[in-house]
Amino acid sequence: MRRRPFGSTGLGVSQVGLGCARLGGFFAGEPRRYEDLIAAAVDGGINFFDTADMYSQGESESLLGRAFRGRRNQVVIATKAGWRLPARRLLAARIKPLLRPLVRRLGLRREKLSAAIRGEPDQDFTPRYLRTALEASLRRLRTDHVDLFQLHSPPAATVERGEWIGALEDLRREGKLRYYGVSCDTEEAAQAAFRHRGIASVQIAVNLLERRAAEAVLPAAAEAKVGVIARECLANGLLAKEGAALDLGRYCSNPEERERRAKQLDSYARIASANGCTLRQLALQYVSSLEGVSVALVGASSADQLRDCLQQLARPQAPPGAFRPAAGA
Repeated sequence: MRRRPFGSTGLGVSQVGLGCARLGGFFAGEPRRYEDLIAAAVDGGINFFDTADMYSQGESESLLGRAFRGRRNQVVIATKAGWRLPARRLLAARIKPLLRPLVRRLGLRREKLSAAIRGEPDQDFTPRYLRTALEASLRRLRTDHVDLFQLHSPPAATVERGEWIGALEDLRREGKLRYYGVSCDTEEAAQAAFRHRGIASVQIAVNLLERRAAEAVLPAAAEAKVGVIARECLANGLLAKEGAALDLGRYCSNPEERERRAKQLDSYARIASANGCTLRQLALQYVSSLEGVSVALVGASSADQLRDCLQQLARPQAPPGAFRPAAGA
């Protein structure tokens, strides 16, 4: 696994990182499954782990904390804050060991639960909340610092105002974080982040199906000497399945979007076949090959899934021309 510079921080990060949103939760397996996944990541050369305080109500961070106890300096840990979970989810997190067997016995699934039952989170990027959130993350991670602390999907206007910078600078001086960045949902938020000198990184969605943001953000990041974390490299699963296994209705909100995605996927599938690779392999290689991407996050829920992704990347690279936009891209 190659190492890449992370902006101007001096950190060396693996070209692939583990996205830890799937670690833990009521609807998944026992913690041992995730311990095996983290071990497979380390064995595969991954040293960058991206989590957040809201992932599985904090269990994702706790699993990383246990996994890296005694070898903290071997990995780069990035976490995020800014979302506040509703009280019912926080309560459920405290009694998760009791609820998990019940959820399995009843066969409950996350997508079947209504928003009224789950509760909707809200956002808070005030200095006081960010400090409280980071200190809670440090306890779960069993460490005295994180390598990267990110705002979690803030509106562009919040990024622009920069009222959070003073708090993060204070936390940096206290040694509780080494660098800070912004996990962005929009190109506008990323561009706003580049206007603040202290920003070390931005995180954005980068994949074959949505190329516009990357084409705009990557040059600006290079000019600002800011690291780029690429997420949703498989378009939340759209680029991971082919043919009959893919249900576009789950991913698209209207018939027009389904038609456009179907054309894109058909075109890229043909390109992948012509180059002797799978659609997943083409998608992963596209993100990994982009100049300016520091680390590409891969999400997995099992060690076998992760090993498969790493094997896809290790195979011979498709030629650069294979990544040209497909029809409708």
